Amino acid sequence: MSIFEKYQGKRIDVNYETGYHFVIEYLSEKELKWTALAKRAKGAPEVEYEPYVSYELGNDEYMVNWIEESGLVVSQIANFREGKVYAFMTWPDDNERGKRALLLHKGTLTVLKDEEE
Repeated sequence: MSIFEKYQGKRIDVNYETGYHFVIEYLSEKELKWTALAKRAKGAPEVEYEPYVSYELGNDEYMVNWIEESGLVVSQIANFREGKVYAFMTWPDDNERGKRALLLHKGTLTVLKDEEE
């Protein structure tokens, strides 16, 4: 079952230990929406719609990947069974190796009830 089939119409709270905090919604098999609730990269919008690809790893665990217009690449492992999330992010930066900066972080994820933010 795809992540969209399982979580369509749901909002997913993603809270990273690095201070980044988002709500993600899977709008279709190919598009997600994220909303920043806390810390975000300089110049990043509060809300963005992204084309994504995902792969079911098994037992309610998914690999979700997208490339933002800014060049930020997100590769995320969402483990709904354990309420854990891991992400590798990379973005253009001429001062870093390969001209890309990176951030590896982990956190929690929670499927929100309709009345929760």
